[in-house]
Amino acid sequence: MDTISDTKENSYVCKKHYNHTNETPLSPCRGKLCNICKKRKPDGYTNPDHVSNPFGYLYLIPNICIPCAIDNKICMWC
Repeated sequence: MDTISDTKENSYVCKKHYNHTNETPLSPCRGKLCNICKKRKPDGYTNPDHVSNPFGYLYLIPNICIPCAIDNKICMWC
């Protein structure tokens, strides 16, 4: 998989998910556990497609945490 280093987060993002590099962490430890380490919960990121709803903000949540993306050199969004 072709990955591009994201200098803001020092993580890896593939070309398919490169559009997510503009998103910033907004809430720590949101969502499900990391698919690799099963220990950390990935941070919630800003969502450009968010619409108001009664349930709160709809975060974008990657599948793996940043340390696992760096260690395994794989896209955190795939």
